[in-house]
Amino acid sequence: MMPHRFYYYDYKAGQGHTYQACRHYFDKQLRIMPRVLMDVSEISLKTTIFGSIYESPILIATSACHCLAHVDGEVATARAATETQCIFTYNWTFSNMPEEKVLQTLGPKFLHVYLTTPVEILEQIVPQADKKGYRAIVITCDQPHERIRDFVLALFEEASKNIDPDLMKNMSIPNLNIPGIIVKQPFGTGSVTWANIECLRKLTQLPIICKGILSPIDAELAIKYGANGIIVRSTFNYGGRLIDTAPPAIECLEDVVNAVDGRAEVFVDNGIRTGTDVLKALALGARAVLIGRPILYGLACGGQDGVRRVLDILKRELVFDMACCGLTSIDQINKDILYKH
Repeated sequence: MMPHRFYYYDYKAGQGHTYQACRHYFDKQLRIMPRVLMDVSEISLKTTIFGSIYESPILIATSACHCLAHVDGEVATARAATETQCIFTYNWTFSNMPEEKVLQTLGPKFLHVYLTTPVEILEQIVPQADKKGYRAIVITCDQPHERIRDFVLALFEEASKNIDPDLMKNMSIPNLNIPGIIVKQPFGTGSVTWANIECLRKLTQLPIICKGILSPIDAELAIKYGANGIIVRSTFNYGGRLIDTAPPAIECLEDVVNAVDGRAEVFVDNGIRTGTDVLKALALGARAVLIGRPILYGLACGGQDGVRRVLDILKRELVFDMACCGLTSIDQINKDILYKH
């Protein structure tokens, strides 16, 4: 991967304190207590999400512009997700590959949209999601103002400098070219509030997952306004991407799980790099985890095969760690496996 593209994926705000805090919490604060002489001859990673059974609690997080990493872009990622039977969260707005090509892959998918998307577009794409086979709608809640959008776009512009012309031909955003729609307010302008989620709830019967929540208070509000799921994660602390010194999502996870108290399913997406990290997140109450940057690095290194390799490694590590803890199924994972000081 060329340096300017890697910069876009690897960027950390400030001095990188939040990213370092995330790794410190995973590596130093959460320790696993192994068990011995347990029968672990058969281990299953199957789990249940919104009442449906899936092969693994490892999901692919939403991310933009996969063609920045590989010419096959989101199609390669979706194919790898199908191979490994993992849910792929498709970024409809900032995909370099048109939706119809991605939907030709057979694996389970969540649809990701932004609340800052013009309402005329949301009113067309969200009601059709279930007919297209999506299992849930993921909405970004942690981009309250266009200045955040402008910051991220500036990062992307920096990353796009000096990219070879052949690659840039594939860097279009095709899904936004919808004929016949008159948009009254440009993309990303204005502010968004909980009322936006309430309006979106009226457009679909699919589960709605609010992405970008760290505060238990916000978790309560998300449920009040119609959310069925919460992703503990924030643009503010996604690897420390925008605001340095914000708490890492893994540190906030248990508080959010306790606040939700079973009324919604809780996921976490922040700095997960190993199967051991996955195990620790599940022990703190996450229903499943989402993997972001490692997927993009795998895509950059090997396209579809690279993404599949990343997912296979994570699953293999998770199985090994479960065996070391005497666990044979995902529903057996709880806080008892964590060492108490």
